[in-house]
Amino acid sequence: MFKIFIKKGLVTGLLLLFIISNSFPVFGLNNSNNSSVEMSSEDNHSSFESEIKYIEIDLDFSYPEIVPYDDYVIVRIEESDLNRMDSGQPVLPVNLSIFQLPFGTEIINVEYENSVPIIYNISKKLAFGSTPRIDNMINTKHESIIDTSVYDNSDPYPSDWIFYHTGGGLSQGIHKTFLVFRVYPVRYYPLDDQLHFIKQISVNISYLEPIRPIIEENDVYDLLILSPSKFARSLKPLVTHKNNFGVSTKLITLDEVYEEIYWQGRDIQEEIKYFIKDAIENWGITHVLLVGGLKGQSFTWDFPVRYSRVVPPDSQEYAEYSFLCDLYFADIYDSKGDFSSWDSNNDDIFSVWNETYKEDMDLYPDVYLGRLPCRNNNEVKIMVDKIINYEKDKCDEEWFNNLLIVAGDSYYDEAQLNEGELIGDKAIELMPDFTPIKVYASEQDINRTTVNTAMETGSGFAYFCGHGSPASWNTHYPPNGTEWTTGYDFKDLVFLKNKEKLPITVVGGCHNGQFDVTMGNILKGFIEDGFNYFSLKSGNIGQFWHYLWVPNSWSWWLTSKSNGGAIATISNTGLGTHGEDDSDNNSIADYIEILDGWLELRFLQLYGEENIDCLGENHGDTMSDYLHRFLGDESMMDVKMVQQWELFGDPSLKIGGYE
Repeated sequence: MFKIFIKKGLVTGLLLLFIISNSFPVFGLNNSNNSSVEMSSEDNHSSFESEIKYIEIDLDFSYPEIVPYDDYVIVRIEESDLNRMDSGQPVLPVNLSIFQLPFGTEIINVEYENSVPIIYNISKKLAFGSTPRIDNMINTKHESIIDTSVYDNSDPYPSDWIFYHTGGGLSQGIHKTFLVFRVYPVRYYPLDDQLHFIKQISVNISYLEPIRPIIEENDVYDLLILSPSKFARSLKPLVTHKNNFGVSTKLITLDEVYEEIYWQGRDIQEEIKYFIKDAIENWGITHVLLVGGLKGQSFTWDFPVRYSRVVPPDSQEYAEYSFLCDLYFADIYDSKGDFSSWDSNNDDIFSVWNETYKEDMDLYPDVYLGRLPCRNNNEVKIMVDKIINYEKDKCDEEWFNNLLIVAGDSYYDEAQLNEGELIGDKAIELMPDFTPIKVYASEQDINRTTVNTAMETGSGFAYFCGHGSPASWNTHYPPNGTEWTTGYDFKDLVFLKNKEKLPITVVGGCHNGQFDVTMGNILKGFIEDGFNYFSLKSGNIGQFWHYLWVPNSWSWWLTSKSNGGAIATISNTGLGTHGEDDSDNNSIADYIEILDGWLELRFLQLYGEENIDCLGENHGDTMSDYLHRFLGDESMMDVKMVQQWELFGDPSLKIGGYE
């Protein structure tokens, strides 16, 4: 349990008290004070209240259950909220506490006391998490994927009983400072073959709230549309439509942005980000729609992009050194309300996390943001017409209340789990008011006919879960996950005619949302990397020839299609990753519990069970929920998951249309 209380007094006096006393008494507990401390200088407190507030967390854990699992053991704690399952690292239970504080709140001090650890000797190593890689797509788990830096180390894992992180972002449209606490009731000593367990822990957190709101309350506009000047005329009907339905909307061209904000940014991307910041503070905007992408098939951008350089080592099929990341434009503030630049060492290289350096990035979205990466005015007009026609009336329940699932057996694994269909069944469970339409590889081939027939029946949501590329989507037949179905690629979309029955489409797969693809870029990739480029991107070297003629990404092709397609699509701009096997032996496939799978299901759940019917809010809150749950593991993969999760669509879209 936890409680929040306030003690009044001078800030300076209380800070001195915290410095003098490095622990707080808790009767009956051993003072094992490995405190994590975050102190602020006195000079920074002028904008804060003169009273310190406290949060106390008191936890009492049940004794652990240690369960054999093949050649390993699993440890379980009844009060845990999740199991940490990072690739190659020990699986351990985690207790999670999430607090939403006034935006700009600053954590002053964190202290804890825990009971004397109880030592359990184990005869086998603790089980480890795993994610699929190209060398084990058709193999079982191998010892070689164990992280030897952990298992061959005498240090405890993790290094402390508690970890916490803060973030600044939106929660149901309100700016908050998030405080997320992770408690590990069990720590692992690999070389000693021991588990150390604490029965009780008490945590004391002190913090200061700002005297004045970091962002003054304004309600001038709800939606900001940013676009190159050449698209402005085509976007005006959308502005009129939004205003008519109570979504106060402002269209600003990039020329206006550069004229207004040129002195603040180091490059045009940062100028745009500063403009969004000003729009939040002066107009109160909560939704941002970016319109524009590459100019046709050229290498030049109508609307600039930011690339992330978060590179998870040895965790994916290959090292992906950069990928498109529009979250950069949505993450405006850190937890204290300062500008989140994504370039903490000021070297003008953004979003870097590799073996030598890690940027300080908040990651929580401060606006609900989507992009229409239109390459010409025709695409702009198509999307404007689709959004207006979708929203102006309530969608017909006869087709909207369908949920389309396209899935199969994603990977070969030792347990022969049919991952895609398992997660499809879970999606159906989380959307209880929807009628499922299944295109499952266990029942039929997945091809142009089977998918288009299902799409033309109509569905409010469609979920493709498998493997992808800029040109295609595919999966495997069960039971061993090695034989590909025919698949569904960009050419098949030409024959799709679902007209007004437009789903919001969630795509599990790699690179389906990679909207920098052009025929020129693909040819360049072939020249530089040869056939290896295509085999890595597609998982199928036989797809080589049609890669030479891919004019745009699979997801944008689906979204921008006239006479059908999708009203919006959410997919990865880079290399996606799902969990593999059942690392925590809880009879739930890791595919469902972590990484892409968790993100995809949470998005559907927010609509299906929590009735969040604004597209951008659903998308943004899904990413925030993911960061709450997984960011504390300090895993590059979890950062990459949210950074590449792109929304092609209007973030202010009313899901299902207006009454």
